[in-house]
Amino acid sequence: MAKKFYAVRQGRVPGVYTTWADCEKQVKGFGGAIYKSFPTEAEARAFVDDSGLSLSDFMSAKRSEPKSPQAVKSKSMNSRPIGFSSKVQNKVSPDVVKPDFTKADHIIAYIDGSYNKGTNTVGSGGVIFLNGTRKTFSFPSTDERYTAFWNVSGELLAAMYVMKYAVDHGIPECSLYYDYMGIEMWATKRWKRNNALTQQYAAFYDSIKNRVRVHFHKVAAHTGDTYNEMADALAKQGAGI
Repeated sequence: MAKKFYAVRQGRVPGVYTTWADCEKQVKGFGGAIYKSFPTEAEARAFVDDSGLSLSDFMSAKRSEPKSPQAVKSKSMNSRPIGFSSKVQNKVSPDVVKPDFTKADHIIAYIDGSYNKGTNTVGSGGVIFLNGTRKTFSFPSTDERYTAFWNVSGELLAAMYVMKYAVDHGIPECSLYYDYMGIEMWATKRWKRNNALTQQYAAFYDSIKNRVRVHFHKVAAHTGDTYNEMADALAKQGAGI
């Protein structure tokens, strides 16, 4: 079997790994993990270091995941990525800013997305805090513009739902807590927007950013954060899972 190099662009420790077992440790259970295998180290390194990201890149990376650890024979016990760069790691570190629930007229929202392969349904969900009150939302979409991009669409739709909620209620400030970096990167145009979904999302953000100041905060997925877990459950509910 030809040797493969596993590139982790977004995971616990981004970098290039020589075995699926080592790669899996970085991406299994990590929300929004982005990784892909390549036949050469140079290609893998280019994938990790690329500062831009298209949604097609993301989907390609997700769909190239091996079916199981047994699908790849381990040739090395190296648990450290090749040429690990702390600069790359810092680009994907979770935000350490804690929400301030005491601020008046400031929405704090935890959001997430999900996807039900069985019914081809995208789910969006979240928890919104505003002026001492809490509300939740959960909704599905079977629109093929969104189902083609799985849970990513669900989280983008959830982000737009919260931003629109802020606009509709005249709230000037909003803090979004999420576990997928595209929520910020596509809105701020730091990642490539080369399809209708990401272009729609960026255009929506541009249309509201002068009325609502949005603060973006990435959190680590599945680490016991109460409201992140609640958003995850609501997104799954929306998808019918």
